[in-house]
Order: sequence, then structure tokens, then C-alpha cells
Amino acid sequence: MQLRFYRHFLFFYFLLALSFNSLAQPKNTSALPFSNQYSAAKQSANNSRSDTIDILNYQINLSITNFTTRIISGNCLVKFQSKLNGVSELNLDLLKLTVDSVVQHQQQQNISYNDTLLKINLIGPLAANDVDSVTVYYHGIPQIDASAWGGFYFTPTYAYNLGVGFDANPHNYGRVWFPCFDNFVERSTYDFNITTASGKKAACNGQLLNHTLNSNTTETWSWRLSETIPTYLACVAISAYKTVHQTFSGINGPVPVELEGVATDTNNIKASFVNLESAFDTYEQRFGPYQWNKVGYSFVPFNSGAMEHATNITYPRSFANGSLTYEDIMAHEFSHHWWGDLVTCKTAEDMWINEGMASYSEDLFVENLYGKQQYISYVKNNLTEILHFAHLKEGGYRAISGVPHEFTYGDHVYLKGKAVAHALRGYMGDSLFFVGLKAFLANRKFTAVTSYDMRDELELATGLNLHAFFDNWVFAPGFPHFSIDSVVVSKTALSYAVGISVKQKLCGAPAYYSNVPLQITFLDSAWNKHSGIVLLNDKDSTYQDTLPFNPIFTAVNFNQKLSDAISSESKVLKVNGLNNFSNAFMSITVQNIVDSAFLRIEHNWVAPDSLKDANKHYKLSPNRYWKVDGIVKPGFVASAKINYDGRSSAFTGNNYLDNLLITGKEDSLILVYRINSGADWLEYPYFTKLMGNVNDKAGSITLDSLKFGEYALALKNGPLKVVAQTKYQNSDYRIYPNPAGDKLNIELLQNSNNNSDIDINDSSLKLYESYHVDKDQKQLTVSTADWPNGIYFVIITHHVTQQTIMQKVVINHRLDARD
Repeated sequence: MQLRFYRHFLFFYFLLALSFNSLAQPKNTSALPFSNQYSAAKQSANNSRSDTIDILNYQINLSITNFTTRIISGNCLVKFQSKLNGVSELNLDLLKLTVDSVVQHQQQQNISYNDTLLKINLIGPLAANDVDSVTVYYHGIPQIDASAWGGFYFTPTYAYNLGVGFDANPHNYGRVWFPCFDNFVERSTYDFNITTASGKKAACNGQLLNHTLNSNTTETWSWRLSETIPTYLACVAISAYKTVHQTFSGINGPVPVELEGVATDTNNIKASFVNLESAFDTYEQRFGPYQWNKVGYSFVPFNSGAMEHATNITYPRSFANGSLTYEDIMAHEFSHHWWGDLVTCKTAEDMWINEGMASYSEDLFVENLYGKQQYISYVKNNLTEILHFAHLKEGGYRAISGVPHEFTYGDHVYLKGKAVAHALRGYMGDSLFFVGLKAFLANRKFTAVTSYDMRDELELATGLNLHAFFDNWVFAPGFPHFSIDSVVVSKTALSYAVGISVKQKLCGAPAYYSNVPLQITFLDSAWNKHSGIVLLNDKDSTYQDTLPFNPIFTAVNFNQKLSDAISSESKVLKVNGLNNFSNAFMSITVQNIVDSAFLRIEHNWVAPDSLKDANKHYKLSPNRYWKVDGIVKPGFVASAKINYDGRSSAFTGNNYLDNLLITGKEDSLILVYRINSGADWLEYPYFTKLMGNVNDKAGSITLDSLKFGEYALALKNGPLKVVAQTKYQNSDYRIYPNPAGDKLNIELLQNSNNNSDIDINDSSLKLYESYHVDKDQKQLTVSTADWPNGIYFVIITHHVTQQTIMQKVVINHRLDARD
């Protein structure tokens, strides 16, 4: 199932409506089910019933001819087998329809029916393995779910069902149109004999066996599905359909394709589904052979999503509009023929096996069709969405296994489920990952499974121990966060020895992740690359390597193989102008560039490291900070812009990013900076804040001069110990002339009891020169005669107080020439 619009709005609106008992209603309110009497305490559609009786086949014989009255009528023959001795009763789910009679062996049986559960007294007790059948005759108006998503729909020219109800408990919704065991574990074959008005076609699961023109001008369409499915995947769709026929070449032979649309839609359908065969090839390659006898879609006037009915997906007409805009939904629904249809979650609490894996299949489709970079883009966009909003929409960080009923079709299931699948691929590596998925699907096909089943099958197929992965990523909430704490490089005779300290933080997770294969990537000044793997098992880990070059750039998870709590973006810039790093929530405007520049910006969804100086009077953001790094050449000049937003009004744009920091006015909001994790945070001197209304908690901050390092938002609460130097002179320091020519004077006017370090960075944001100044030394004169013209940064740090100032200076030798 895929819901194009709920991700950003509709689903959360629905949950809010639930809390106020004011659900959005369909126009035909007479078709609504009773108010939540179908509670968990009373529900009879549970898995345990399938321990007693196995439903072998449903033969659904219905007349669906009058779209005005919306009445369906007919019977369902239920063939079943007893699993135990002494079974004397058959209980079937049937929702708000009229039962006319129940017949067994041509005898009418005693029944009890309360609009939800049909209890049938059998002729006599069955022995274990006995096979029998009953026929239930019924009629009525089938229900639409209270959420308006799920159930049976009529329009003047269409009738169709959606097999899942958002509000229904359980969500399975076969019971709205035929008597059944409405759970995930019961799988049966199906026969359909659907009678329609003249000129209408009924499309169902499986293969069309017969089409009969009846004497009363009606038509009967007979279908058979020989593969077993749970009840929520059974379907019918009726309209004046014209079939688009195609054939795909599958691993097990040719597979017929039937796309059911009205005549005016068929050209658009062909255009929008031009890449369906690519999805078919992708999933056979990645998951194994297609196990069904048909690929099918029926197009209906429902605009809020699609439903993965096996071999006959119910799909919105509006999504097949002649463009490729919605082809990810097309691919998502089709992938359910492996995830959800072939193997099905045993309970709704493990819905990620259906929907998270189908969502990840969208990305595999994109990867195969459009390439790896587009795949990574999808992965990053998804991760940003889940880190930003999912815990807010769904009452906190949640594990993807054990999801509560009200969030079965929410962001943790779809989006985090997708992110976890991507992380699992990163843990296992491509080869073992897809070998494991194929083995899992082959060994568990046509069964219901749990997350534990999936873990054990993957381990059995690959020999890997995945207990830690499933404990951390599947059975526990939140995300890990990985960052570099320090890098030490030492030159040897022929190589460079590097030592890395890596630290782990937690984003909504209860414990540090273990056995994490974290990739470390190094680049030199020529952008040569070397990568290695460190196995993380705790809060802090170390990594050592020998490189053939001097690394000037180091990053963790550079290729985004893991879904940690960082939204990162890397770009190669070649010209001046604006560059949006949207996943990193920052934009860069290049004012001067030499050759090309590589920039990587990370938006970290955890609190920045604490202040080293407890006397500093500002409060750091509790939930995010940035890291800017890369490789640039001297002469690179850029500014940057970030938006801050403390509003909590809608799940769009930048909302909720800073609501934990900005609880009042934003006039005391500042930007703080540190060059690396060894330094303390100081107020960044070169920013401009655009507030607008001081009370609206939203605005922007422009970094007039961008430096490599880390940035965070903070609230300034009184005088700062840090001197944020914005002019070249005050009572403590004097740096002159500025602009300078062949020399630069740095006066430390009150340096009576402090040793100081002076670092000068060039415009590439790397250390250019460094000096140590002993106490009582009042002045340092730096020769700049050989320095290229450009922008430099002077950073002065006192040893005792750890006070830091940062001053931008400009070197321009033409000034001396003019003198």
C-alpha cells in the first residue's frame, strides 16, 4: 500500500481527528460502520482461530449491478479443513451485512450473527484433517472505513474494494464484502464469479477463466487465484474496463500483464507505466522469481493511495496521468508481490516487513533505472524526513517492530522501515544482503512471518550474526549518531599513519549500537580517496590505518551506507552563485572560487558537545548542529545561510527544528562556532540575523564568511566570557592594519598572565601559520610579504581562561605598492 499524500499531512490530520472523535467522513454516511465497537477486546478476527481451522478456498459469487443502491448480493462458499478433533463450530468475520442463510450439505444451519461475527453450528463434530464447506448467503451495503480509507466504494461508474481499513481493528478488511477469517496468517485460494451490468467488466485476483453473457443482459466474470493470499488482498474492481495487454519475460517464463482502465485512460496508463517492466526486472533480480500467474492493475477514482491486491492492484486513475510523476507508487505497489503478498507480516505490529520493505523497493527501482546517485538522493531525502518529523507525528521515537495499532500505516513503518532496510544493506554488503533476501522469500513464501523469522532466515542464508542489528535497529527506537572526535596523522618513510577517534551519540535510542561497520573515508588535496571500516561497539571507538597520501579531509559514513542521525550533502562547486544543501538545511553562496571546490555539510540531529567553559552564558541547541568541511583552494570565498524555526504549527518546511531552543523571543538567538571538537564554542562574529517579527520564532542567519568547522544555534543569556571580535580593535586586542600589505601587527594589550596561541587560517579554511606567545609579550609582527592576496582568519586562544577571539583580515599587497 502506498499513500502519496499522507506522509506530509493527511495521515497526521487523521490521527488528530481520532483524538477528537471527529473523523473525516465520506459523502455516503449511511455506509459507515458502527462506532468503534469493534474493539481489540471484542475482536474475533485473530490469529489463534487459524490454529483450529484452515480455510482452503473462498468461492465468492456476487451480483454487483446497481451502483445507485450500492447493494451487493449472493453467496460465498467457504471450504475448510479441521486441524483438531471435535471441531463443531465455524466462526467467520462479516461486517454489517444481512445474512440470509447458511447451508452445509444442502441443510440450513443454525447461526448467531451480531454484525461482526457469524457463528455457524456445523452438522457434526469434525475430526482432525476433515475437509468440509459451508455456503453463506448474504446481501447488503458494504462498509467504508471510518477514516474514509478502506472498504467498498461506489461511484456512478465504478465499484471497487480496498482491503485495508485505517481505523478498522484489525486493519484487514476482507469482511466488508465476504465472510472470512480476517487475519494475516490465514491464506487461501480464491474463485470469483462476479455478475455485473451489461458493458461492465469485473476484474479480480488471478486468471480470467470465463466470461458469460447472461439472458437478463447481465454479464458474469469468473476468475481463479491458485496462489494463497490473506483476505485483505482479495479484490474486485468493476467499470467499463478495456484491458491493456502486455507480456513480461520472467525467470520462470512469460508473465501476462493486464492493465484495466476505461477507454479514455488507456493511453495515459501506457505512458505512466512505461517503466513497469523495469520494476519487474529489478525485483526479480533482487528478490527472486515472480511467483504469481499475472501482473495486474485496476484503475479507480480514488486519489488517496493505492492497494496491493495480489495480481490486481487497485490504483488511482489520477496517478496514471500520462507522466512518470507517480511511478515510485507504481513500483511500490508492485513490489508487494514479494513484500506483503508473497510473505506477509504475521501481525500488524510488524507491518514494516510489508510496507517498509516495499518503500525500500521504490529506491531499488530508482537505482536500477536511474543510477546509484539517484538512489542515494532518495535515501537521504527519506532519512531527513524521518529524522525531522516522525517522532513528532507519532508520539516519540518508535521501534519499527511492535508499532501500535494507530500507527500501523505511519512514518515509522514506511519511512523508518525503508531507512532500516538501507542500513541492513550497509551492514551486510550488497552480495550477502540480496542473497539473504532471496533466501528469506524463497523459504517463507506464502506464509506469515515475524521480524524474528526474518532475522533468523537472513542469518541462516549468509552466516552473519544479525542479532545486534535487529536489537538496535528493529526492536528498539531511535537512531545512532556517529562523528569524528579527533584525527592524528604522522608521516612515515613511504606512507602516512592515521589514528581516528570516533564517538557515538544517540537520537531517541535507549543504548549505544554495537557491531556497527562504520566506513571511514579519507581524501587528499587531489581528491584521491581511501576508505576503511571501523567496527563500533560502544560510545567511543578508535581506528588506525596506513594511507598512501596525506589526508586533509576525513568523514564517517561518507557514502551514506548507514541511516544514522545525520542529514548530509556533498557537492562539487565550480562557479560562483547559490548552492542549496537542502538535506543539510544550509545554502551556500560562492563569491570567489579557484578551479573547483568540494564541500560536505552535515546537519546533525543531536545536541552539540557541551560547552567546555561552564561560565559561558549561553544555552546551546539541544537537538541539532552543523559541520562544514571539504577541500578548497586558496581564494575560495563563500557565505552561508541557515533558517531557524521554533514554530510548532505544521509538519512542513523548517517547523519544529528549534522549538526546543526558542521558547520565547528570538532576539537573544546567536550563532556559535568551533573549529573542531577540541575547541570550545564561541560566538561567531560574522553573521547577520534576519528576524522579522521578534515573536514569530522564525527567521534566518547569514554567515558573512564561511569557515570549515562546526556551527550551532544558541541563546545568549547575559555577558559572555568569549570575546566575539567584530572590529579590529578593543581594550584587549588590536590587529592592524586591516587590510594589510607586507606585514600584520597583532597586539595583546593585556597579556600579563596568559600564554596564548595564535592560529591564522587561510581562505581555504585550513591552518596557514601558527604562533605561540608567552605571557607578558605584548606584540607579534607577522610578515605577510609572501602571502597571496585574500581573506585570512586570526584566532587567538588564551591558555588559562580559554577565551577565544576570531578576526577576519584581508591581505592586499597593492596597498603597499600604492603607498
